[in-house]
Amino acid sequence: MVKDIICITCPQGCIIKVTGDPAKGEITGCEGFKCKRGKVYAENEFIKPLRILTSSVKTSGAAVPLVAVRTSAPIPKDMQMAAMEEVKKITVSGKLVPGDVIVENFMGTGANLVASGSLE
Repeated sequence: MVKDIICITCPQGCIIKVTGDPAKGEITGCEGFKCKRGKVYAENEFIKPLRILTSSVKTSGAAVPLVAVRTSAPIPKDMQMAAMEEVKKITVSGKLVPGDVIVENFMGTGANLVASGSLE
């Protein structure tokens, strides 16, 4: 398999061509990167793409109906839709400040779901 990946680690936006078999975790070639960070990014994106999940959860007894949340670390891209379904089920109450953990080890990913907004 050959995949062109646009690098987002710096403003250059290199188009990196990665070849291999992502199902087996094999990379046979990587070209077009201008720095080591770009090579690492493209290889990781080819084998197992990860993303920070950002969303909002419902509040109870607060002046605002929603509060912003995010994962503390990237989670697998293929889990994003299922993760959003889980986020829809969450309702928070009480005082929250950015960084407060709402769900530890969110969906078994090792990343916590944390507040990125405040709730008074």
